[in-house]
Amino acid sequence: MKGPQAGSWHEELLKRRKANTHKERRKEGRTIHTKASKTSITIASIALIFNAMAIAMPHWRSSWVALIGYGARRHWGLLAVQGRKMTMHHTMFENNCKWHGTLMLGNSCLSPICKWYLLKCQVYFDLCLYSYGAAFFVLLALLIHVLCLIWTCMLSTRSLRWAATWWPVAALFHLGGAIFWVVITEGIFDTLDEESWYPVPTPGASFFIACVGGFGQCVCVFIAFQLMKTWPEVDPDDPNQFMSDSSEPEEDDETEEVMKVAQPLPTPGPMTTVPGPVPPADSAPTETERQWYYKDKGGQEQGPFPTSIMLGWYGQGSIGSDLELRRDDEDSYSPLGDGSRFRQ
Repeated sequence: MKGPQAGSWHEELLKRRKANTHKERRKEGRTIHTKASKTSITIASIALIFNAMAIAMPHWRSSWVALIGYGARRHWGLLAVQGRKMTMHHTMFENNCKWHGTLMLGNSCLSPICKWYLLKCQVYFDLCLYSYGAAFFVLLALLIHVLCLIWTCMLSTRSLRWAATWWPVAALFHLGGAIFWVVITEGIFDTLDEESWYPVPTPGASFFIACVGGFGQCVCVFIAFQLMKTWPEVDPDDPNQFMSDSSEPEEDDETEEVMKVAQPLPTPGPMTTVPGPVPPADSAPTETERQWYYKDKGGQEQGPFPTSIMLGWYGQGSIGSDLELRRDDEDSYSPLGDGSRFRQ
């Protein structure tokens, strides 16, 4: 690579680097996964598993205190109750209402046990309505969660806008449904405990797992707004949309990812052994820079290359101290040494 070829090669590198900067990409809507998007996808995936576990497990409230005649542990969930066996909420309230009916004497309910099952019939009916209502919103939040995760993985400007719009809805439905269920069931079990000894079950493992998943959703809400700001949807009718970009510095994680895309093909010779990033744009060769030639492994002369390029390669370790090179005003080649020749 000599003379005009080296100059055109370097111009092509600078052109490719400029075309793949964050500012140019966001103007054209060409998104790329960064640390922020990867973090969002990871947290959203973990939160999705936690939220699915919370819905499936009937451990939103747990009672470890046995009652007379019933020694099994009892757990309440959004969809079912678990004791000796698992029973759906609607089945449990129907059973208690049937038992109340069998204890009635004609049309009257006079015995204490009949009144107790009447109360349980009414309370479990309320528990069924509140539990299924909360489960509906938590399941709806789980569906929105999946969609937001898919939109984040797609990483188009429009899908990022959709994700930023719906992540808050998912977090609101999920945390709102979970907190509503725990608060409302506290009063329901207090009603039973007033009429008999019925210890109020404490919040269980599923509720705390759901809280962890909800916290993950809140983190995703914050990152989603950052991603939407980083990769805005391009408005063709607004020519001044990106006017403020000229005064904003490049963000480190985006620049790092973009530079990987802008990585040029390695050139023949010693540079092929240790490929490195392109030198920064402000180190572009000028007319006053000294030009250098070097011999590659095959003994062929390569160049000319400006001092800024040679310094960049030397700093990256792409060229060693034993490389034979000469300045454009020298006739003989000599080893590079410690690199001080570039500063003479």
